[in-house]
Amino acid sequence: MLKWDSSLDRYKVRILTSGYPQFFLSAMASETDIFKVSILGKESIHCGFHLIPYITQTVLSTLPSSTYVLITDRNVASFYLDAFENEFNAFLESKVLPGAGKLKARFLSLVIPPGETSKSREGKAQIEDWLLLNKCTRDTVILALGGGVIGDLVGFVAATLYVLS
Repeated sequence: MLKWDSSLDRYKVRILTSGYPQFFLSAMASETDIFKVSILGKESIHCGFHLIPYITQTVLSTLPSSTYVLITDRNVASFYLDAFENEFNAFLESKVLPGAGKLKARFLSLVIPPGETSKSREGKAQIEDWLLLNKCTRDTVILALGGGVIGDLVGFVAATLYVLS
């Protein structure tokens, strides 16, 4: 989830895959320095500025998947979606696996309306239907980019969509 507090100029990104938080990134350091905080023995918090390339490389290098989905709202998308799409696609195009050629993965994005009204049964169903229509599977990595509504809704979808399959 990307959370923006204009008074503090802080950003947070929660990466979710199959409903379990993989790591949490928060921008507060310098462009080249990544500060890592350990929680329960695992470096779960990564801090720095201009984190989109770092997030992309970290996600694609540590979470192998056939599909990467970024879900955000219109407000956040207007600031960050193009940069994420460009960075993910450039990394996927440049990544070559030994003996297998280019990495065969997709990057998809879904933009939903902002606000509490999106956090509903209908909103959950719309995201799930979209994921199913786009042939997303249990190995799909879902990234929530937004505030509390996006984090809650996307986290719940990621945690429940493929539970019974």
